[in-house]
Amino acid sequence: MSIPFELARTTFRLLRRHWPPLVALVLAGYVADAWLLRGVVEIGIRNHVLGLSLLSPLVVVQLVVVVAMFHVLRPSLPSLTAAIENPADAATPTGADRFTAVLALALVPFFAYYAAWGFLGETIREYSLAGLSRDPFGKNGPLLDTGKSYGLLMSVGASWLLRRYAKAREARKHSPWWQTLIVLCEANWVFIGLFVVTRWKDAAMKWLESRVVWQYLGGADPAADVAPPVLAEGWPTLVDALTNAGQGVFFAALLPIVWLALTALNFGRDLSEKTLLATDRRLERVVTGYDALPSLVRRFGDDLVKGYRSRYVPVANSVRLTLNAGLPLLLAFCVGYRGLEWLSAQAWIGATHLMGPHPIDFWRAAGDALALVVGGPLGTPSIVFEPLRICLLAATLELGVAAWVRRREPAPPAEDATAQPQAV
Repeated sequence: MSIPFELARTTFRLLRRHWPPLVALVLAGYVADAWLLRGVVEIGIRNHVLGLSLLSPLVVVQLVVVVAMFHVLRPSLPSLTAAIENPADAATPTGADRFTAVLALALVPFFAYYAAWGFLGETIREYSLAGLSRDPFGKNGPLLDTGKSYGLLMSVGASWLLRRYAKAREARKHSPWWQTLIVLCEANWVFIGLFVVTRWKDAAMKWLESRVVWQYLGGADPAADVAPPVLAEGWPTLVDALTNAGQGVFFAALLPIVWLALTALNFGRDLSEKTLLATDRRLERVVTGYDALPSLVRRFGDDLVKGYRSRYVPVANSVRLTLNAGLPLLLAFCVGYRGLEWLSAQAWIGATHLMGPHPIDFWRAAGDALALVVGGPLGTPSIVFEPLRICLLAATLELGVAAWVRRREPAPPAEDATAQPQAV
């Protein structure tokens, strides 16, 4: 069976089995996002710093919905389930513990994706516009006017203290609620840090370019005035075309691959270090050499990297799972992922043309409803295409792990064709 056909078959099999809870999660995320935004705006009108600090749960809600959708699909992914080391072990974490642990691991990568693709700025823009509609005359000032940075620093400090208290309580009595509070505190300072970087980066660059040290960092290139060599006729066009084509292919595949890595992170957390070592013999030899060290040296090393191992081994597992999918499967996945985006955009365009021109008040209500059904220009998750996208991601990872397991299975011993049958 061809890889694209197998990928499509697995995707629609997952959708057929799990579409009711997937659609319900998309709707729940949409409602939670809308009501959280209203509440944060009301708080932000009264306290700008506190309102900005509470924007991070809006991003966490989207991550929670995505992780929950993968959690729903988990029973229908036999290869991924079989790759987990001893799932029947008593030490295996519960569903709530696994859920909060995945949230904590995926938080920083998800925020990085969220900021790199402009969704962070879109969230801040929606917050500012909602505040403007709530307070059109600006009696309380713009919501993003936080004054000096002292308020933001105090918010980060309060989050750090609250996180430390939650970690201490969680160490005494294990509870997923304390783990959830830890995730929210970490999300707060990550969000504020990204907000400060995106807001002040232009001013920082202008200040840096005005310094003399900028010339030593490569800002002033003495060879910039030298004319480039003249190429043969036709070469510039060919080189530019190849360069543009390569850049287009790279950026077209980048977003699907990033999402596949985030998907693998949901399951890479449950894979043990033995599973990771099984994919890399060189790494296995390094770890074997480390185990041969004296016990005193190994205890010191274990204490030194204990926190990093629990956080970055799952990340390494997710990268391994993504790369082991294979090039044909990755190509089919990227085409399918971009195909779903194209279908969503065409459905939006076709529906708006079919509905025809209307006043802006009509589109404020109808546009949100239409975006919820088929998606919109601002990337609103839709009840039609978002479950398909999640199923496509899970199906790609499932097929990739299944292929990896088949490659690692020992080949059956070949029968000796020259052997003579025994006499009866």
